[in-house]
Amino acid sequence: METGTWKVKTGLAQMLKGGVIMDIISAEQAKIAEAAGACAVMALERVPSDIRAAGGVARMADLSIIEEVIKTVSIPVMA
Repeated sequence: METGTWKVKTGLAQMLKGGVIMDIISAEQAKIAEAAGACAVMALERVPSDIRAAGGVARMADLSIIEEVIKTVSIPVMA
């Protein structure tokens, strides 16, 4: 069985098209984003405004937080 096929990749893009992808730092924020209609969440170490203020770069959240977010919501989780 082939993984990462063109059909899978274009299917995900179609699913996310026209939706909102919210940046979150906790499972609680992910629940709020899902309830508000987000099509996906991006689990980050800090919110982008804090990252820009510090002049840093975006980093994915800790793996334990990502796993908790995945268990909490039914929408796609990116990290």
